[in-house]
Amino acid sequence: MFYRPDESEDPALPDGKPAAVHIATDGQITRFTEVRGHQPLGVTRHGLWVTADAFPKLDDPSAWQQPRHAEVLIPGGSSRIITTDRRIAFVMETDTSPRLILYSGAPAATTARLGGTTYSYRYASVALGDELPAEINIADDRFELFDEQELLRAMGNVAPRPLDVAPIESPIPWSLIHLSTAEQNAAVASTLREFDHLASYWHGQDGRTSPLSRGLGDPRVEPVGEWPHTRVEVSFTHPHFPGGRLRRTLRVFDEAGRVRPSMYASIHLMEDLDTSALPDPANAHNGVLDI
Repeated sequence: MFYRPDESEDPALPDGKPAAVHIATDGQITRFTEVRGHQPLGVTRHGLWVTADAFPKLDDPSAWQQPRHAEVLIPGGSSRIITTDRRIAFVMETDTSPRLILYSGAPAATTARLGGTTYSYRYASVALGDELPAEINIADDRFELFDEQELLRAMGNVAPRPLDVAPIESPIPWSLIHLSTAEQNAAVASTLREFDHLASYWHGQDGRTSPLSRGLGDPRVEPVGEWPHTRVEVSFTHPHFPGGRLRRTLRVFDEAGRVRPSMYASIHLMEDLDTSALPDPANAHNGVLDI
């Protein structure tokens, strides 16, 4: 399992760090906490592949033929860096061998008749052995070229299939991370700030204000509970439920006690209100309709 943290635009919150957990068939757990890459590329028998390389500029052919690096997280707990002469698109395990799928070069650009540009990619597939080389160059290795449709078909063939039996819910709880009181308070304050001034959210050029969404009134934003179960409850009156209050609840932390950034949570609420993507008022309980 690979964990890529949701980054918050709030500077008061610390940056998250990628991490991974490998669970063996015998139940042994291996944790990877010093992961360099933030983008997963796929899994082969060698381990989980991740990269920190930025995506090349679409219109710069030379950028697509620069050395690139991927980190392979090996189930035993170690890792190694693999260098390639093209950017890796995916890795996959097929019936015959693990395969490395690389972009063969810059995408082909096509200008539409009514404006705009579409890009199509070509890929190179390289078969891997049980032992990984330190460097992989498609100019030196035997490879197969194919297009996007062929890639989609190949990925469909190796995609996981649903289990015939529903998985059993694991009774194993998460181990709580260490989070200082200051960090806990900063996370709660960040979520509360998302809902500042709901009744006067928008400001016109004439100085008048309006609520986040038409009809929203008498907002209340309150933190409830202790870490790691802290949540922020946002409630208000609204014409959708004239006889009570609408309420949206946000978890501030996940089951392991890590911060769950609430970036754009107020905008998401506005979109639901403006599009009437709301539950039936008949589902209200004690005068409160959770949305």
